[in-house]
Amino acid sequence: MLKMARRSIVGAFFVLAGCASGANFAGAKGVPSLALLGGEFVAAGPAGYCADRNASRPQKGFAILAPCAVLGVADAPPAVYAMTTVQVGQAGSAIVAQDPAAFAAYLEGPNGPQLLSRTGDASSITIRDVTQIGDQVLVHLVDEAPAAIDGAQEAEWRAFIDIAGRFVTIAVRGLDEAPLSLRAGDALLAQSIRAIIAANAQQPASES
Repeated sequence: MLKMARRSIVGAFFVLAGCASGANFAGAKGVPSLALLGGEFVAAGPAGYCADRNASRPQKGFAILAPCAVLGVADAPPAVYAMTTVQVGQAGSAIVAQDPAAFAAYLEGPNGPQLLSRTGDASSITIRDVTQIGDQVLVHLVDEAPAAIDGAQEAEWRAFIDIAGRFVTIAVRGLDEAPLSLRAGDALLAQSIRAIIAANAQQPASES
C-alpha cells in the first residue's frame, strides 16, 4: 500500500509537468504540516510543499512531502519540484549532536555505505560528499538500488540532525524526468532542515 501511495505522487508530478498553471486534483490529500508520533513531532516542508497524508505513516514517525499543487492543494508553486521525506526516531534517540564530527567520519568510513543503504546493499551506494555544519551532518549520495518511489532519480541529499531529543533524517530527491542539480538539491535540503527546525521550535527536548 505504501509503495502504491508513493507511486501516486510520481503520477501527479507527470500530470502537473504538462500543465502550465498546475493541476486541479479532486480530493486534496496534502496538508501544510503533519503531526507525527501522536503529536510529539511535526513534519513540515519548504514554502510550497505539503505533507502527503496518504503516503505518510505518522505513527511510525515517517512523512513524505511534495509540492502542494501536486497533492491537490491550491498554493503558489515552489521553485523546485522534488520529493522530501522525514523519518523521526523515538524519544531519546538523538545521537548526532553528541559528536557530529565522529558521525560524519563514520559515514565517510567503510561502514558508511551500509548505513546509508535503504536495501542493505552497500555496493549500490556511492558517497559524493559528507559535510558537517554545526550539529548537522549532510550527505550527497547516489543510490543505484531500485527506488522505493518509481521514477525517483538516483542522486539523493540527506541530512542527519537531532531535534527535540530525537534523531531525525531528512532526504531530498528529484525525478528522472526532472532531476535536481547539485545546487538545487543542496538548497532544497537546507530549506527542508530550516522548515523542520522551525516547526518543532516549541517542542521540549526528550530525555533519554
